[in-house]
Amino acid sequence: MGSEANTSEVELVVNCSEGTEDSWVLLDNIDVLVGGYGTIALATLGVCANILAISVFSKKSFKSNFNNLLIALAVFDLLFLVICITESVRRTFEDVVANSSSVSGFATQVHHFLFPYFLYPLHNILLTCSIFMTISISIERYLAIFHPLVYRNRSYSWNLICHILPVLALSIIINIPKFFESGVVYDTISGNSKIGITELRYDRNYVIYYQNWFRFLVLGLVPMLLLIFLNLRVFIAINSRKTSSKEMTYSTILLFIVAIFILCNMPRVALNFHEVLDFEQIEQCGPPVWSLIFSVFSNSLLPAINSTINFFIYFLAGKKFRNSLLNLVFCRDDRQDTVLSKTSFRTADTRLVGNNTDEAAKKVKEIIELEKKCVLTRSSSIA
Repeated sequence: MGSEANTSEVELVVNCSEGTEDSWVLLDNIDVLVGGYGTIALATLGVCANILAISVFSKKSFKSNFNNLLIALAVFDLLFLVICITESVRRTFEDVVANSSSVSGFATQVHHFLFPYFLYPLHNILLTCSIFMTISISIERYLAIFHPLVYRNRSYSWNLICHILPVLALSIIINIPKFFESGVVYDTISGNSKIGITELRYDRNYVIYYQNWFRFLVLGLVPMLLLIFLNLRVFIAINSRKTSSKEMTYSTILLFIVAIFILCNMPRVALNFHEVLDFEQIEQCGPPVWSLIFSVFSNSLLPAINSTINFFIYFLAGKKFRNSLLNLVFCRDDRQDTVLSKTSFRTADTRLVGNNTDEAAKKVKEIIELEKKCVLTRSSSIA
């Protein structure tokens, strides 16, 4: 029996393939360039883009249920990208062990104390919010297309109660265990601190059932299938019936958002599925080098791309958004683009529609004065 056990241990060690030195060097370079500098640059661009998107959608001319949900999605993406920047800075530039004897060491130590109980759980909560918010927007479009009467009779607070608050509540509940996965290891004698992993994160059942299976199903497979089902129904319905240009624009924007979401999250789901299937191997030997390289893209770069690219979808697919953004950047008034006068339709003078409000107002005054003169002429002739 003892010889058999020793043989199995030897076989286990042989089956554990360690990466070559070149592969580990490649991992370090990719982690610094892609997970560090690349993610920081992209997330910074995304923060600016989402601020612009929120500024445009907050205008009165964009007031609608769909645009309000896009604002909520942009807020979640904005906060997620800010956390991405802090995490990339920690992993790329900060020392593992920090000491408050220097300014940089003090800043790193503050980061260490914020990470386990605030930054790390919030990072996961915001990622979950972004996933569920995309589903919530798809449900909103589904109701607008297939149940228009119910959709139109909803109150203004419906979005907050039925689309945004449930997303926040579910995201927090699902990620409660993340508050207990890590902690700060602090040495009172030397004053050094570092981030440590708790026993919960090493627990076999926790890793199998929560970290692997639960998150794979709830944050991966089920959202993907639900998004595909809802948006296929919406796409088929739009192409089989006559819809307004507004509904067509909304649905086009959503389809692009969902398509980019699936492309950016599919690698993360695939890696999670690999961890579920090869858990025994990973537990004994650790993750292979290729999966660590893959995770830099799937868990760092691609989520940042997904949270950044929505702005460019709005810009390319929405003409109204594009015009309003340009007006915002160049400090122009949106009303200059669409000046319409009811008097113009009464007098059949459709050329009142223009870009110059002063000329339009002057034209209206001339028409009113002309009508007054006509009325006075008629009254004098009658007298």
